[in-house]
Amino acid sequence: MRQLASSNIGSWNFCDKVWTYGIFCDDECRALDTFREDSWSKSDIFLIVIMCLFLTAMVLLIFAKRAKAYEKASVYGDELDAPYPGLPPISILVFYVVILTIIIVLAKLKFVNETLVFSVVICILLFIYMLKLTLFESRGPTLLPAANRASIALNAMNRHLFDA
Repeated sequence: MRQLASSNIGSWNFCDKVWTYGIFCDDECRALDTFREDSWSKSDIFLIVIMCLFLTAMVLLIFAKRAKAYEKASVYGDELDAPYPGLPPISILVFYVVILTIIIVLAKLKFVNETLVFSVVICILLFIYMLKLTLFESRGPTLLPAANRASIALNAMNRHLFDA
């Protein structure tokens, strides 16, 4: 016990040591983190360029489909059973600009793995949305067409008037 008291352990502050050694992280310290990558290799740049091109292509296709849906809605918009056209085309472009800005900011901050993962997730989500637009689009007459609200109301009124 006397050795501990004489070795000046009473003045040793753990928080000061963590602060002192936590500020500077040299190469040995960085080598401990195997998943940390703060430099862009040529393959990483190639991947991010390919994903941004894919992202741009998907957004352009989605924008074209949304513009066509809005054009169709403007022609048939006054009918009762006209479908709701969904997102306006300008919101797709705003979404694209925001996503591209996030990718650029992450790349400038040299978050290599985070940028690549974010880009992959966005590309997958846009691809799924594009599949939804193309595969589940009603192209022609369906087996059971949607019931017209006005005809149902008139049929109910006619039955009520003539059944009495």
